[in-house]
Amino acid sequence: MLSSDQLDQNHRQVPPDYYDQGIKKNFFQRYWHKKRFAILPELLNSVGSEVLDLGCHGGLMTSQIANYLRIITTGLDISEKAIEYAQKKYPHLKFQTADIQKGIPFADNSFDAVTAFDVLEHIPNLKFVSQEIRRVLRPKGIFILAVPRENALFKMVWFFWTKGRGKVWHDVHIHQFNSRILNDFFDSAGMRRVLEKKIHLGMYWIIKYQKAN
Repeated sequence: MLSSDQLDQNHRQVPPDYYDQGIKKNFFQRYWHKKRFAILPELLNSVGSEVLDLGCHGGLMTSQIANYLRIITTGLDISEKAIEYAQKKYPHLKFQTADIQKGIPFADNSFDAVTAFDVLEHIPNLKFVSQEIRRVLRPKGIFILAVPRENALFKMVWFFWTKGRGKVWHDVHIHQFNSRILNDFFDSAGMRRVLEKKIHLGMYWIIKYQKAN
């Protein structure tokens, strides 16, 4: 298992256009991401007009959220190069570099919704981050998380993926999520589940929470 500093360094070294190139050139990545895009209408129903996308990298998912909601979404990522790339590609959106393990750099009650796609499995201190997410959400705000569900099929696919184009992600998953772990961090932070979906043959878990007050 990599140290926290090594994890941060790995994320900063992922090419800014990693996801764009993957969708363009790799059938598996194209299928994986388009399936996620297709579920956005159900997830984003009635989330409001101020949305923060955590771990946005090059802005691909941030732009999909913004396009569906027709709003100016804010993206946050630890990689300066990825944020520069995202801001150039999507100049109409807002992007900012930040390490969410040290805090989300916005005031209390700033957003109607926060999203985190493929982010939380890389975060050592989930308790702190879950409290930060709750802090920046407005009353009745929505939090949408999406993480790998590391069943037997996922582990097999992930083993071969990280031997090839996905080798940049080798050994970077800190958590293997189950309901108990998620309850510990998000239900205890004052959020209740309002929607739960499993896609990609059960390999991908998406949960929509609502802040209690």
